Amino acid sequence: MNKIIPAILATDISDLELKVAQIPDEVKLVHIDILEKDIYTDIDIDFEAHIMTKEPDKFASLWVERGAKGVIVHKLSENILHLKNRTKLGLGIEFNVPLEEMLPSIAKVDFIHLMSITQMGEQGHPFESGIFDRIKKVREKFPQVEISVDGGINTDNYQKLLDLGVNKLVVGSGFKKLWNSLTKK
Repeated sequence: MNKIIPAILATDISDLELKVAQIPDEVKLVHIDILEKDIYTDIDIDFEAHIMTKEPDKFASLWVERGAKGVIVHKLSENILHLKNRTKLGLGIEFNVPLEEMLPSIAKVDFIHLMSITQMGEQGHPFESGIFDRIKKVREKFPQVEISVDGGINTDNYQKLLDLGVNKLVVGSGFKKLWNSLTKK
């Protein structure tokens, strides 16, 4: 179960607190989507921060200082690469970005975070089945890299993702349904 990570997209601090409070006790890590608005408050669970801002350098450092166990960015810079000394660094790759453009950067990070939806920053978008081929391509070139997949994951597709060697499934709006289907048997 530690492969299924709930994604939290909060509108403000009270929304973040409410969503964290709804996470099952068995969950040990949450994924917080960070947009332009700062929504930080102390939370009583380990978290990774998915930085989807115009200034990833500024926000990535800030969330590392706040205790993020991992930080995901979509653009690497020297400032961000230095964060590897303090936390796990992930490279986010949007679904519509050609993998070939990102391959040179994969060796510089601790893990990659493949988006399986076409629009980031919102939950509830449909799963793009083309992600299966993208995972295979990454595995061919980087057999040992940790892969997380984010977006549209549900009871119909999660097992195939795991079978392809995905290490973490980041699930937003479908988390409760998927979690319950796996734990309430």
